Amino acid sequence: MKRFLETFKLFVIVCVVASGVHALRAQVPAPAISGVVYSNQRGPVGGVTVSLVHPVIGRSVPVLSAPNGSYFFVNVPPRGEPFFIEAYWGQQLLFRGQLYYQGMPIQFNIPLP
Repeated sequence: MKRFLETFKLFVIVCVVASGVHALRAQVPAPAISGVVYSNQRGPVGGVTVSLVHPVIGRSVPVLSAPNGSYFFVNVPPRGEPFFIEAYWGQQLLFRGQLYYQGMPIQFNIPLP
């Protein structure tokens, strides 16, 4: 009987932890704009600062590309006008392009020289 109670307690703890992890996962918003920063010579490039700039709503909080070159933005408001996407290494502008975001997730890969 004691072994059954210990097993039951362990089962309850696992269920509680799993439901908490599921709840946390459900709260993370899906990326609105994502992509990979890459170089044709070196492949994916990490540590690059990526920003979204909009002529009406301004500049986003910048994000750093991960070691595998990936980056993402969440909670981007859809707009009729294009966003500019910029990639910097320190203060040096490496890339500037335009993209239209209408509310559906998009992937925009950033090529570096």
